[in-house]
Amino acid sequence: MLLTHRSKTSGELRDSWRTDPRIAAGLFSLLRPCSIDCCASHDNHLLPDYFTREDNCLQIDWLAEAHSRMVEPALFANPPFSRVDVRAAVPHNGMSNFFDKARKEAEKGVYSQWLFRARPGENWFPWRHASRIWFIVGRIGFVDAETGLVDTEQTENHAVAEFIPGERPFLAHGLPINRDDIIAAGERALKTSRYPMLNKRFLELQSNQTGFYS
Repeated sequence: MLLTHRSKTSGELRDSWRTDPRIAAGLFSLLRPCSIDCCASHDNHLLPDYFTREDNCLQIDWLAEAHSRMVEPALFANPPFSRVDVRAAVPHNGMSNFFDKARKEAEKGVYSQWLFRARPGENWFPWRHASRIWFIVGRIGFVDAETGLVDTEQTENHAVAEFIPGERPFLAHGLPINRDDIIAAGERALKTSRYPMLNKRFLELQSNQTGFYS
């Protein structure tokens, strides 16, 4: 995930903000569990299996990769929101690129779930690509890559796009999903052992907050 040019975060960390583990666990509970963190790093991945920028999810065969790792072909992504790197010989970012790829992979049988900024007026918004689009009611925070704390000053709303094998896109239609319901479901899930990596990240978050306020 990335912040805009107004961000005070250093450039090398702007694409490294982590999804709040409660949000990820809540989405997995309310929508569908995922097995691979699609846009991650060695430091911020939420699932044991993940793709880094160096792996470049735009160039990977998701179905083949899931089979090789012996996990369900179901991917979660909090994608970097940075502008398309037009200088790159091989595309590695860009919202339209991500959603084009997700649509193609869904046609092959891969489920993917994308948490991103709700900007329905943008050309890249996945009205014609996603199977379902959920608009989150209430602002959500992300984990600051520098402080390890949840940012509570988000100025934008967010949405979740599901790309579901066998379910074609429907145009100009979105569904509401409440932030508080997501967090509550996530907190319930994190009390179990279902998502050990998310549990680890949540403990790290709690430790950072305790240290910050002590």
